[in-house]
Amino acid sequence: MLKYITVGSMVLLMLAGCGGENSPLNSSGSNSSEVESGSSGIVAGAMEPSLTLEAKEDGRVTFSYEIQNQTENIQTIHFPSSQKYDYKLYDDKGNHIQTYSADKSFVKQEEELEVKQAEVLDYTITVDQLTAGTYTLEVWLATEGQGDYKQSIKFTID
Repeated sequence: MLKYITVGSMVLLMLAGCGGENSPLNSSGSNSSEVESGSSGIVAGAMEPSLTLEAKEDGRVTFSYEIQNQTENIQTIHFPSSQKYDYKLYDDKGNHIQTYSADKSFVKQEEELEVKQAEVLDYTITVDQLTAGTYTLEVWLATEGQGDYKQSIKFTID
């Protein structure tokens, strides 16, 4: 009997995580216009990353990089410094153009971030001074000793 109650409770918790709107830790407040990767729905045991193009204007592109906890447990992410994410930008021929962290310095301040069930980490990424062309942006969490939740998106500047 206890077994059925435990299984029933787990099912209810998973269903509760599916409904309603998720509350992001860092919200960009804008709607998605294009989705390249990631998935929706609960995937037991996975932290699901996604990368979405939010806006393009005058050689400036804004993206939303999200990681959603779709597990049944609170997940802890360890950051070895104040840097939360990194990215590389490539042109249409695959040539490396830019790395986010290349011209920045970060405080060596370790942080552990707890991500509750169905909670979303949301980072707004802006790349500017782009000329007309096709690009690929590859983004990942700047974590240590765990998954980097890498995602990429291809986009065009007119």
